[in-house]
Amino acid sequence: MSNDHHLNTSTSSLQGRLFSFGAVTDVQYADCDNGQNFHKTKWRYYRNSINLLSEAILFWNKRDQRVSFVLQLGDIVDGVNRRTKASQSALNETVAVLDKLSAPCYHTVGNHDLYNFTRTELAHSKLFSLTPDKVLQQDTNCSQIEMNGADQWWETNRFYYSFEPAPGYKFIALDSYDISMLGHGGHHNADFIKAEKFLQSNRPQGNDELNSAEGMHGIERRFVKYNGGVGKKQLQWLHQELQSAAENGQRVVVFGHVPLFPSSADDHTICWNYADVLGVMHQFDCIVMYLCGHDHPGGFSTDSHGIHHYTFPAVVEALSDSNAFGTFDVYSDRMELEGMGDVPSKVVHF
Repeated sequence: MSNDHHLNTSTSSLQGRLFSFGAVTDVQYADCDNGQNFHKTKWRYYRNSINLLSEAILFWNKRDQRVSFVLQLGDIVDGVNRRTKASQSALNETVAVLDKLSAPCYHTVGNHDLYNFTRTELAHSKLFSLTPDKVLQQDTNCSQIEMNGADQWWETNRFYYSFEPAPGYKFIALDSYDISMLGHGGHHNADFIKAEKFLQSNRPQGNDELNSAEGMHGIERRFVKYNGGVGKKQLQWLHQELQSAAENGQRVVVFGHVPLFPSSADDHTICWNYADVLGVMHQFDCIVMYLCGHDHPGGFSTDSHGIHHYTFPAVVEALSDSNAFGTFDVYSDRMELEGMGDVPSKVVHF
């Protein structure tokens, strides 16, 4: 595993470190031969992706500056598993690898997860079977990690939540497919019908392939089926979480699967109602960063309100002698990202 973007992690440079966490996205594991993406522009190394995930977990477990948790930013298995009727076995294999992680792992929902499972099935799966008791873990680098929202997954299929890994910090997980045609289990579902009408109303006539942006230009190319949106109830919840963080003097990291800021990813991968989400986020000055995946090459940009938007590269497209994951060391005035493989190292200041 190569790291061409080495960041100094000597003892002197790590003085004042508050805690560390890992991030990885778009593993898209499948026990099948290599294939290409929807647009036939990139190769995906399905079978090897789980080996790269194993390497990442081994790195985090052995790192001198231990991670307090890891963010898995969605698409843990690939949609090809659905066609080969291997969805459950692929998920079982990736969960078995994740279980070797010596720290908690927090997940978000991606489109490929919803190609394989309904929202109800995911809510009851091993991937999302966290309970408040399991995430109340005492870590040597952090205070207790307490999760808000896990107890509602089974009842509401709600995949947005927050947790506080250390004094002065809050992490907020968004459900990028709150509004979506994916994961509802059938064309007669009310949420499916509502999302389909919304999507078609924003697309040009004559293009009935809902995963294609043909005939669309610029940011309107985001209106494709493999993206999604954030609903009104979740936006209200996000406002409350950010207001609470601001009142308590907390710094916030928001994470989800789909990019929110057009300059941080290709237009065709942006959240349907990104402006609504940013409209809530920009009301507060406590947000440090938004982390996501989905756009496989990755990207980085800082918006007009100083929020750093980091789109992580995909594991599934990393070569066998490379990888695509990163580790953040958090300080009082900055975050230092130690990138591995396709993930470049970076320092972002608050």
